[in-house]
Amino acid sequence: MLAVLQIAVLLFSLAVPTGTALATDPSSDPSASPTESPSTSPSDTPAPSPSDTPAPTEPPAPTPAPTDTPAPSATPTPPPASNPVPYIVTFTAGSTALEQQAALTAAHATVESTVPELRMVFVSVPAATAVDDFISLQASPAVVGLEADKTRAAEGTPNDSSYADQWSLPKIGWDQLYGTATPSGSSTVALLDTGVDGSQADLAGSLVAGTSVLDGSNGLTDANGHGTWMAGIVAAQTNNGSGVAGVGFAGVRVMPVTVLGADGTGQDSDIIAGVVYAADHNANVILMAFSNPAFSPALQAAIDYAWAHGAVLVAAAGNDGSDVATFPAGDRG
Repeated sequence: MLAVLQIAVLLFSLAVPTGTALATDPSSDPSASPTESPSTSPSDTPAPSPSDTPAPTEPPAPTPAPTDTPAPSATPTPPPASNPVPYIVTFTAGSTALEQQAALTAAHATVESTVPELRMVFVSVPAATAVDDFISLQASPAVVGLEADKTRAAEGTPNDSSYADQWSLPKIGWDQLYGTATPSGSSTVALLDTGVDGSQADLAGSLVAGTSVLDGSNGLTDANGHGTWMAGIVAAQTNNGSGVAGVGFAGVRVMPVTVLGADGTGQDSDIIAGVVYAADHNANVILMAFSNPAFSPALQAAIDYAWAHGAVLVAAAGNDGSDVATFPAGDRG
């Protein structure tokens, strides 16, 4: 339990502190004087005057006959299809599968994934009918909760490999504890983030089986780096002459649960699934280093579920020293 408290203290201390031109006829010289053509032979018959001979004309173009068929008009280019709108639907405890399906069908909803433990279904609806579909779901007696599937972003992504070179450890008295106390037992920290690079030598022996909610893999890849950074803060090998020292220098293991994409953002639907996964797999601590200023009742329900399963939840409060609440750090529990 000491390792759990160490992690929580560090994370809270860290929180405070994009067309053609016509060519001129070369034979024409406007400056040249006109000359008379020499006569080939005398004649009593005068040459016809140019004005006496009408200039030849081209035959008139035929006039098209009228037709009842209208001229074809240009086909308008259809507007680009909008992205589907994602919602989180929570059904009542007593609703049947048929009632739930009827509500989703009436709202043109496509099921993306589910969390049966919380009676939640993550759906998408066509953008063109999103408002009407929302109203339809809201009016269904089988639906008890409905909200947008919000996006949350990772907090404090480091910009170099030696970011904050352990400055935070003395702030929490870690240097006074290390070498004088040996934590007993073990704790598993479920890290809900961008994944963890399993090839990092400084994390050897510190990782346990996890998952990726995004693609079903084991969570041991990290296309962003934020998750690996957090894993190092929690459980990097200590006193091995390499890398950094983890806060949990003994008895702490990290369970990677990928819920954020390579861009460092993730949807509430994936985060909720990750929280439930961690709770169901006996995580002692669930670490969420991301935030959004908007409260989510569905995410709060997942947090309540994890608390009921004995997990301690820790979330980032941001890095700007603001007193404005963000979530999930501002959630109950």
